[in-house]
Amino acid sequence: MLIFLDSNILCTNFYMRGPSFETMQKVGTIVFGQIVVDEVCNKYREMLEEQVQKLKRGVNDLNRMISSSVDISLDTLIESECEKYRDFLDVFIIESGMTVAEDYPPNPHEQIVKRALQRKKPFKADGSTGYRDYLVWLTCLDVAQLYSNEDIHFITSNIRDFSDSSDKDKLHPDLLEDIKARGIQESRFHYWNSVKDFIDRCATDRAKQIEERERIVSEIEGNKEGFYQPIQKFIDELPADMDLSGFDVLVPGEKARLKQVEDLSEFNIDDIADINETEYLLDVCIDGFGIIDSYSDISEVKEYEKCEFEFDILRCDENNECILRTMMGIQVHLRAIYNKKLKAISSIELDYIDDYNCPFCD
Repeated sequence: MLIFLDSNILCTNFYMRGPSFETMQKVGTIVFGQIVVDEVCNKYREMLEEQVQKLKRGVNDLNRMISSSVDISLDTLIESECEKYRDFLDVFIIESGMTVAEDYPPNPHEQIVKRALQRKKPFKADGSTGYRDYLVWLTCLDVAQLYSNEDIHFITSNIRDFSDSSDKDKLHPDLLEDIKARGIQESRFHYWNSVKDFIDRCATDRAKQIEERERIVSEIEGNKEGFYQPIQKFIDELPADMDLSGFDVLVPGEKARLKQVEDLSEFNIDDIADINETEYLLDVCIDGFGIIDSYSDISEVKEYEKCEFEFDILRCDENNECILRTMMGIQVHLRAIYNKKLKAISSIELDYIDDYNCPFCD
């Protein structure tokens, strides 16, 4: 679930504090467009300047009433706080998993002006205003197209320019036309005219489902005999010379073979789904340490050393083919069926293995 916020939502709670935003982060990923970030930062500065001016007037009024003046230095406050707020948004975006804000839409000015002249929403009836609202809307549509497997929840308090005039809970027909024109399924695009509405009608139930899922996952992960031990046994019994071709594991040379997995640490359930009343399907990820052998011509070994690969040369034969040994962190991904009544894994299989430090792997 992606939650796309309009700037007016942030401007009522700049630092996104409180249970509503905490619930949002629990049930989905909050997404910002660059247009929203720029608008919010500008509004933050304006409102901060307004509050500073009020404070200065209050201090002046106070000083006229008391025997000795109070001096409050505010010269650097605005710039300092604006810089901190921008940093806060940058960090929030990175931690959300989106890395950067969604860029401004590439639509040409001619197209935007045409939209305004047609008096289509979110432009006003006279076509005079709505430029920034339209950029926000286009960015949201771009996100919906880019992440085609995700539900998009667009939240704005700008009812006049986004809602249907006969029903504030529905998008304006002009905007519904845009969704259809982009080929976006209406069933995965959701419109909310307030954070409260989103929380009450959508997020609360989802948060309960997530909490229940986390409870079940925690219970299974804590089951040493029914969960931990079968996985440990399965990994111990992996083929001693497993072919790693086709897996995202980056090592020097070719024909990589997994010799051993050791030092298993994290056993995490990445996903869980009901198969029937008595069974769950689990996607399990295990962190471990892999010992991997690969093969290379001796002439290429120095090139691999230049690439900062860390490996040992086990031996080279008379044809100058060398066996290289790499020891590296890997993740083993498994699929397992967990019996709810027996509270134990009933079957298990290898899904894939990857090198989570690989800079070139998907």
